[in-house]
Amino acid sequence: MYKLYRKNGYQVMHYRFYSITEFIAFLKSTPVCSEVFTHPQSIYGDFEFTQTHSLEEAMNLCQFGYHQDFNQLIELKIKLERYVKLSSKKQKQYNDYIGYVPDVKAYLEGNPLSMLNKKNQSRKKIDIYFNSSFSSRTSTDAIFNRGAIVLVLIEILESLGYSVDFHLFIMSATKSATNPQMHFSEFILKKEKERLNLLKLYFPLCHPSWIRRLYFRLVEETKEATDIWVPGYGIPSDLVTVKKIIELKSNDIIIPTIGELGITGDNIIDDANRLFEYVNQSSNKDFVLQKIKK
Repeated sequence: MYKLYRKNGYQVMHYRFYSITEFIAFLKSTPVCSEVFTHPQSIYGDFEFTQTHSLEEAMNLCQFGYHQDFNQLIELKIKLERYVKLSSKKQKQYNDYIGYVPDVKAYLEGNPLSMLNKKNQSRKKIDIYFNSSFSSRTSTDAIFNRGAIVLVLIEILESLGYSVDFHLFIMSATKSATNPQMHFSEFILKKEKERLNLLKLYFPLCHPSWIRRLYFRLVEETKEATDIWVPGYGIPSDLVTVKKIIELKSNDIIIPTIGELGITGDNIIDDANRLFEYVNQSSNKDFVLQKIKK
């Protein structure tokens, strides 16, 4: 689905894809706007920048599976599982005709409500919005660290009984005095009642070519994109801008750009602590993420 509209002063070019298969099929079947993108970076980007040898390789890895360094993700999961804790909010109990344990005092007093009961707690829902954009200066290690930490966080929250609705998106914009444009792409790759598939999201969250080949290709195929997108393909939208475009609830968690989180890629434990600290301060939740000690 594609929509073009104006919001917050931007001409927004808004895509929505419901699967990786749909996304890759669109990229393969849509021509590049060659009058604007005369030297498409989705094709000519080098290996050092993209970590793939070609656009075709990036498409295949995204669609059929990427496994390099996946063992590091599993090791990180095991390490971080010990540090996500629920807050100690006790479930309230009340007197009722039926319940799970008798209230002896109420029974001796002749109170017909002589059983203690608890309200059924439904599975709590958390919406996590992940801006997978990053700047051209971002290192491969920083990209991997942020993505891996978020994937592990989602899986841990699900294991604690939360229902996580994960919103993966890319948002970047251009600065123009006459016609500022925003490229906003949503990917529905994990719905609320679906368990997290680590392998399906591993490439989009952890590989540079998700942006530096596949997203670049999408920009190159967008008819409304003007030559101001060349050569940098836009500036990743910061947290303030994202909140003006996406309608968020008070308890939603939004994962901003790597630069805003302060993730460096030098040490994954330090990066995890930075992201945990941000999440602890960012929304109303009944869990806390403890700092990891080395």
